[in-house]
Amino acid sequence: MHKYFAIIDQKTAHVLILCLVITWLCFQFNFSFNLNVTLFSIAVIFPLVFTIREAFKRRDSIIKLLSIFKSSLNAVYYCFANNNKLSDEDKIVVAEKLREISILFFNVLRGGEYSSHSVREKLNEVYDFVNNHRAEISNGVALKIIRFLKDVHESIENTVGLKMHGTPISLRAYCLVFIYIFPFIFVPTLINDLSASNPLIVYSLACIHGFILISLYNVQEAMENPFDQIGLDDIKLEEFHFEKS
Repeated sequence: MHKYFAIIDQKTAHVLILCLVITWLCFQFNFSFNLNVTLFSIAVIFPLVFTIREAFKRRDSIIKLLSIFKSSLNAVYYCFANNNKLSDEDKIVVAEKLREISILFFNVLRGGEYSSHSVREKLNEVYDFVNNHRAEISNGVALKIIRFLKDVHESIENTVGLKMHGTPISLRAYCLVFIYIFPFIFVPTLINDLSASNPLIVYSLACIHGFILISLYNVQEAMENPFDQIGLDDIKLEEFHFEKS
């Protein structure tokens, strides 16, 4: 259940308090003005929608890369597993090397430090195994293994690149600044339009608008890291681990 409240954080409280305080001050000092907030609303909503859409596109791209990663590792494993000339011990060694590649990669996705050198070392161990068993592995199978390992390496590099470089930080900062500015513009206009209404309605509408905006921002922020297993839309990393069949 706590996942459903993942979009509620300190920023949510700050915005709601800001909406309440500004509304109270406007009533206290009888301050209001008539301003068309349509342009200002677009200035807030458009960047929010854009960054959310880009975050989801980025998530979908990562899922495709993880699928390539897992399928390529499985393909490499089956190239060895279906080779009757290799001993069972050799097949176990290969499976363990592939599992180590998978563990190394997913540790990085969960927040570990990325080292391209370590990845190349692990991949080179599989290359070396192929070279050391050329008597048992045909040229055609060796070429297939090399091609699949290339796909593994590319998917790792591309996924890490997408993880490190998310949606533009400056645009997200712009969104957050305008969300905090929004109550200063919206509340006086709301009071002017609803001057004859119950103040409770004004307080409620101010808080609802503020909550919607900051919640959208928090959704986008949660999508920036789909690997932390906190948000509802996080990628289920365990589904992409390599496991010996």
